[in-house]
Amino acid sequence: MNSKLTTISRRRAKLVEKAAAQRNDIGDLVQPWLTPLTFVDRGAAILRRVRLHPLAFGVGVLLMLRLGRGGWSLWAGRLWAGWQLYQSLQNHQPRLRG
Repeated sequence: MNSKLTTISRRRAKLVEKAAAQRNDIGDLVQPWLTPLTFVDRGAAILRRVRLHPLAFGVGVLLMLRLGRGGWSLWAGRLWAGWQLYQSLQNHQPRLRG
């Protein structure tokens, strides 16, 4: 029985080592795709937010068009800060049970 446990233990150690090597290989293969996938993920998150709050997005676009080029950068920062504040307030609102 003891030799069987030793054999199983050795086999397990080899499998754990093999799995670690495979994880490293996969990590090396995925590394070049990290930046493009992060970009796509952020774009998808923005699209989800726009779908959830189309009115807020529309108001933001209208404000940017109204301000023109000169005031755009100033107001873009303000709009972004307002949007973040709005999102944080939405996330902290208590949910009503119905």
